[in-house]
Amino acid sequence: MENELFEKMPVPKAYLKLALPVMMSSVLMLVYNMVDMYFIAKTNNTALVAGVSLCAPVFTFMVAIGDIFGLGGSSVISRLFGMGRTEDGKRLSVFSFLGSAVFGLFIGIVLLVLQKPVLTMLGADAETYEFALSYYKWIALGAPFVIFSLVPTNLMRTEGFATAAMVGSVTGSVVNMILDPVFIFGLNMGAAGAAIATVLGNICADIYYVWFISRKSKMLSLSPKGFHISGEELKQVLSIGIPSSITNIMSALGVTILNRFLLPYGNDQIAAMGIVQKAVMIVVMIMVSFSFGGQPLYGYLYGAKNNKRMKEVMRFAYMLVCSLGLVLSLVLYIAAPSVIGIFMSDEAVISAGTPMLRALLCGMFFTGITMVTTCLFQSTGKASGAFRIIRRKTGLCVYSGDACDVQCIRLSGCSLCAAHGGCSDVCHCDCAV
Repeated sequence: MENELFEKMPVPKAYLKLALPVMMSSVLMLVYNMVDMYFIAKTNNTALVAGVSLCAPVFTFMVAIGDIFGLGGSSVISRLFGMGRTEDGKRLSVFSFLGSAVFGLFIGIVLLVLQKPVLTMLGADAETYEFALSYYKWIALGAPFVIFSLVPTNLMRTEGFATAAMVGSVTGSVVNMILDPVFIFGLNMGAAGAAIATVLGNICADIYYVWFISRKSKMLSLSPKGFHISGEELKQVLSIGIPSSITNIMSALGVTILNRFLLPYGNDQIAAMGIVQKAVMIVVMIMVSFSFGGQPLYGYLYGAKNNKRMKEVMRFAYMLVCSLGLVLSLVLYIAAPSVIGIFMSDEAVISAGTPMLRALLCGMFFTGITMVTTCLFQSTGKASGAFRIIRRKTGLCVYSGDACDVQCIRLSGCSLCAAHGGCSDVCHCDCAV
């Protein structure tokens, strides 16, 4: 364990050393997401773009499952390392790695068996169903690889390997970006090609993670030999992991409901929302990376009972993440029409997408407060506090943003969602103080 980093290094330097690699991998993932949508949009087929956009909640759901083992495991393991219980942390890492792979296989089978009702629930209609299905099938087949890839990125940082975790993410994203045009246009596979490129990128990342952990890590393990986990340990992992996953599950639910409300307005509205969601990820993923990049530090200091340094880290994190939220939102707000136009030159899509994008950016300052606060709760094992924030924030967003009149959703429902989400963030930011 790099005790110098966790215990003695100046707080800004230590925090950024852990968070910057996460941010860099997130930026590359952003580029990959943008490139992915760019190539899909360049087919100039609105139904194809809408079909792929309808499947976005499926991928978000997989991220949610990965969070159960990745964020839940890293929270418990980092605290065990802070207490000096290295072998216990190593043993629980086996559960996180193998559990994610096995459960990912189960999720993939369920998605394939239920593909028709799931796609119908997501809002696929006669025009978009075939495009959505061709993308969905390959993503479902790749579920074990996608879900597993989310675990090493979290667990490796508990040992101080933030840069190595970044390399894995970069590897997967680069492979994906290279293969996208090959499969979409070169092999003329369209939506299926985009999905295959995504799965192959995750497989390449997984291969790197397995190699690195097997060869380089001394505190993490993939070997099931002698593995065991008590009921209390399982409860600790799941009590943090499940509330974390609910954030993404509620997000997927919100997108699904919103897409279904937009159906009467045509596929250009759904295509616009799909592009907007990719654009908003620019701000969200950077803020998430700086919020959760410090998670190993929070957990270690909490386990070591170093309260003075813990408070210094908290102050730095709140100032950094909230400032980033303000600056990035402002830039994207001003450039909204140009950002939408990068993906599709269709004036109807740009006209619909611009107010959507601007509305979704309005609550980012408060979202930053919630992100850091939630990460603090999760890192210190305060599952109930994290769950209360997640439950109230996501519940308000889904209700207020999606249950209003359809016309209101298209033009201002997203701003209602952001406003209500922001209010819930303010109401709960004092929990970390």
